[in-house]
Amino acid sequence: MGRDKGLLDLDGKPWALCIAEKLKKANLPVVISINEKQQEAYVKIFPDTPLIVDQLPIDGPLDGLLSIHRNFPEKDILLMACDLIDMQQETIFSLIHSYQENPAFEYYVYEQHGFTQPFCAIYTSNGLAQVYKSFEENSLNKYSLHDRFESGNTLYIPVVNDESFKNYNKL
Repeated sequence: MGRDKGLLDLDGKPWALCIAEKLKKANLPVVISINEKQQEAYVKIFPDTPLIVDQLPIDGPLDGLLSIHRNFPEKDILLMACDLIDMQQETIFSLIHSYQENPAFEYYVYEQHGFTQPFCAIYTSNGLAQVYKSFEENSLNKYSLHDRFESGNTLYIPVVNDESFKNYNKL
């Protein structure tokens, strides 16, 4: 898209703040993953929210996810992208319910027509610990989130509401 989607405006609020509010409505603590260049802007938007700066030499979202995992190694993480501004609360609650009802999995992800939605998914501390260990041992060959699902113990949840996953890569 060429710009920081989290700073785009929706009804007078940055997209990142809109997503944080959706997570708070689900009674989830919020932690924001950012790169170093975003720090100044995001501190203004989230003065009381932990901001975790990407710390690893990995390109892509796995850097942010593992950086948060390093700071909260015992916590399972519900990853939500800032551009999922049409995300319905029911979609979030359904994901959480699947996670609570099926505790044996490492990853919980929505899937539709063979395509997974990695930016509204739950990554367990167990699964992330294994990925981080592979990274430390230089044996992590692929850095895509989709690869985590294929190589791990994943619960695939059917997408019920397409609107929740509307793509905003082009405006």
